[in-house]
Amino acid sequence: MLFIPESPRWLLQHKKTEDARKALRWLRPDEETVEKEMEDIENAIKLERDLASGVSVWDMFANPIDRRRTILSVAAVSTQAASGSMYMIEKPSSNLDYSWEAYKTYFFEMANVGNAFENSCIVTAIGVVAIMINMSIITRIGKRKLFLAAGLLVCGFSQLIIAVVYTVHLGTSSTGKSIVGLSIIFNFAYNGMISTYAWVSGGELPSQRLRSYTFGLAAAIGFLGAWLCTFTAPYFINPDSLNWGPRYGYIWFPSCLVAAAFIYFFLPEVKGRTLEEIDEMFEQRLPARKFETYKCVGPAALEATLKKGKLEEKVYRRHSSDSQKATSENVEEKS
Repeated sequence: MLFIPESPRWLLQHKKTEDARKALRWLRPDEETVEKEMEDIENAIKLERDLASGVSVWDMFANPIDRRRTILSVAAVSTQAASGSMYMIEKPSSNLDYSWEAYKTYFFEMANVGNAFENSCIVTAIGVVAIMINMSIITRIGKRKLFLAAGLLVCGFSQLIIAVVYTVHLGTSSTGKSIVGLSIIFNFAYNGMISTYAWVSGGELPSQRLRSYTFGLAAAIGFLGAWLCTFTAPYFINPDSLNWGPRYGYIWFPSCLVAAAFIYFFLPEVKGRTLEEIDEMFEQRLPARKFETYKCVGPAALEATLKKGKLEEKVYRRHSSDSQKATSENVEEKS
């Protein structure tokens, strides 16, 4: 983090033009694109300031465009809880015999395969490797929709297979090995495909003028879902309660399927897009499937579109007001 420059957008917002140019050159080695992007960012900042006057938390839901962006941001962040990760890799919050360890340690103890703590450490290390691999490919491949949907499917089927194996062959050595192996697959998929891209998508999709409100709401709902899953999991898996154990995966398999379907059909692909381009595509009300191939026209054209939309709205309101007035006068004449 010490070597990463400050955001060019933030620097421009604080009148540090030269620092912003240097930061953008560090991020975009192609000199030809730097000045054009600087101009686009400056135009976008100006437009944001014009639109941001009097913004409140309710503006996230005030119009269909911002409402759509809010829902998508919340949904993207919430995929972490929907994947079942809080039960597979997080710490429990009840009086389990192994409450100081993560749930995976608890399952490995149930599986009776090797040292449960060592297996847990191996799985965690593999998760770290997955994150490191993701760091190297996110800017090259980095398709948000593809990785999120695929990760959710892998996590869902991993939990389903664990649940089925545990149900059919309870207490056998092969069951224990299956739990360990599938937990490794789950952890790799979650850390490499879901946890990273969920936050990226949740931060990219909100409107710039409402970003703090929208992303704050997304994070709050995401953490609420995580808390709910973590709080209820012990009651499902604890032998003194429902005693489901790994069969808890029967619940999370459909959860992963629903989340994957939502991501696939409704989450737009914004890889390689600037925030200005994302704004433009949402303002054009494109369906999610067209985001990837859409040719953006730039902030200036977008501003003209927004002004045209505002003008049309004013004309519509004036026409509606005149119509209501005429109707009222006709009613009075008849009476």
